[in-house]
Amino acid sequence: MAASKKVLTFCIIGGVFTLVLGTLGHFVYEWSGCAVWTAWLFPVNESVWEHLKLLILPIVIYFAVGAYFLRGANNYISALFFCIAVSTGFVVGGFYLYTSIMMRSVLIIDMILFCTSIILGYVTAYFLLTAEKFPLLTMISLMGLIIVLVCFFTFTFSPPHTFLFRTPDGKFGIPGA
Repeated sequence: MAASKKVLTFCIIGGVFTLVLGTLGHFVYEWSGCAVWTAWLFPVNESVWEHLKLLILPIVIYFAVGAYFLRGANNYISALFFCIAVSTGFVVGGFYLYTSIMMRSVLIIDMILFCTSIILGYVTAYFLLTAEKFPLLTMISLMGLIIVLVCFFTFTFSPPHTFLFRTPDGKFGIPGA
């Protein structure tokens, strides 16, 4: 299989994997009986931040497993980081743009944002994986990835009191904690 076709297949499967795992992930905290250990990985409330976990976790898992299949691919760390950055950035930007216009959240629009963000993230990954090697971008992406993961694991338990972390009812963090 040609390298670009292999990368395209990787990205398409990744998009489907992220969509399925992200959708299921929305319910894990509740299904677990609100077990604190699930709060590390899955949304615990209805804030925009917590919903970004529906993208970040599946993308990280997929790229971790995919490293074996695409070993030696150009810009792999950058593709991972920018897949996350583009996906989450599109969700945040799109959500706040449309809710500022409509003055409310609409579930079907949220679902379209989620699906579109996955497509955009993996399209970005495809272009990075098929581009020439860019070592400086890899180093910057690695630092960005570390920052994202530290925030991912920290802000559920200690969320900044800003709009991104606020639930529709004005609360922050783990319900009842």
